[in-house]
Amino acid sequence: MKKLIVLLLLLFILTVGVQPAAAIVYGDLDGKAHPNVGMISVFAAGKQQPLCSGTLIQPRVFLTAGHCTDFLEKAITAGQLKLDNVKVSFDKDDALANKLLKVSDVITHPEYDNFRPQSNPHDVGLLILEKEVKNIPIAALPAPGFLDVLQAQGKLRQGSKGAKFTVVGYGATLNFPPPEIVRPDGKRRVAQSEFQALHESNFILSQNQATDNAGICNADSGGPALWSENGAETLVGIISAGDDKCVAIGVYYRADTADTLDFINGIVSDLK
Repeated sequence: MKKLIVLLLLLFILTVGVQPAAAIVYGDLDGKAHPNVGMISVFAAGKQQPLCSGTLIQPRVFLTAGHCTDFLEKAITAGQLKLDNVKVSFDKDDALANKLLKVSDVITHPEYDNFRPQSNPHDVGLLILEKEVKNIPIAALPAPGFLDVLQAQGKLRQGSKGAKFTVVGYGATLNFPPPEIVRPDGKRRVAQSEFQALHESNFILSQNQATDNAGICNADSGGPALWSENGAETLVGIISAGDDKCVAIGVYYRADTADTLDFINGIVSDLK
């Protein structure tokens, strides 16, 4: 049931121009609510193609999923893609065409190995932007063990009156009937997903429309899962995986583990 959220079929885009599908499902247009969430795109088959989402956490540091950066690194090493063709945009209306920012480096967690081991796949990566982004606020990262504290406080409850997380990414919509995943349009979207389970390195959210939930699909990989409390949002998860039809669950890699935060802080420190 579990699948990678990144557009692995981008390999076909690079050769024959096929465009896979991608979407935030049952969500709404985000507008100006999360200006620090952006899209990663690559120039292939004659135009910008969507790959993943992510979040600005420092003026030059863009947080995303490790399977997104791993794909980019391998494609660049193999000569299938040039770093100059990798772009990031925070445009809310058309991130495939407007305000494309250059990337100077792609960095994957050194222990990422194609989702192995499942107990901790280290699904986290960073893009280093060529220039600082000065007009967009950076996202707030959690303290180590942030989600464990919430669980100990009894705040991570299941059910219709349980805990909700905000998830943000780029893509088109998925509507019934029939269930059809539509290609992304470069617009930023937002959804609310219901808490299901907390694990050592990830957590599970429901996006079942029948229970008034929404969620993620393909090109949303790398985007944030946000916890809201007292008027502030904290980036607690990175969109990682989900079910094949994008209608049941989303899997989010924890941003609050010491390992994840050490990786991020180490790269940020090297830039200073």
